[in-house]
Amino acid sequence: MIVKDIMKKAVATSPPEGDLASVVEIMRERDCGFLPVVDTHGIVVGVVTDRDVCLVGGTKHRPLARVSVKEAMSHPVFSCFPDENVKAVLATMAKHRVRRLPVLNKSGHLEGVLSIDDIVQARQRRGGPTAEEIVNALKGIYASRPIEAVTA
Repeated sequence: MIVKDIMKKAVATSPPEGDLASVVEIMRERDCGFLPVVDTHGIVVGVVTDRDVCLVGGTKHRPLARVSVKEAMSHPVFSCFPDENVKAVLATMAKHRVRRLPVLNKSGHLEGVLSIDDIVQARQRRGGPTAEEIVNALKGIYASRPIEAVTA
């Protein structure tokens, strides 16, 4: 099974100059928690998640309409390609501890988004990952990060 067989193709995006209030509205309307951030040349330069919005909202002490997407987005971008095997993508997700990946063409332009949910729902298809492979990827995705001691 390859990525283009199961990825979402109708994907909402945000420019880096946009504001988080707009991102929240898009996420609400589209019932999603992940937006690729695309520059004026159509290149994916980051991603913003609902978690990113929450962390910024709790720490910036200003309205979300006054916080730029660039301030909140995660980068570097971990991604995959449309012709990549889904089993390999599970390893990428586990390694980088992410549940969603932008799907990029060779020029870095957005083709779609693949989520762990898409993979789970397609598991029964021929050539799809086994339940064990999915569980192992989820273990990597949700592994706790070591806590670094802060010294004063």
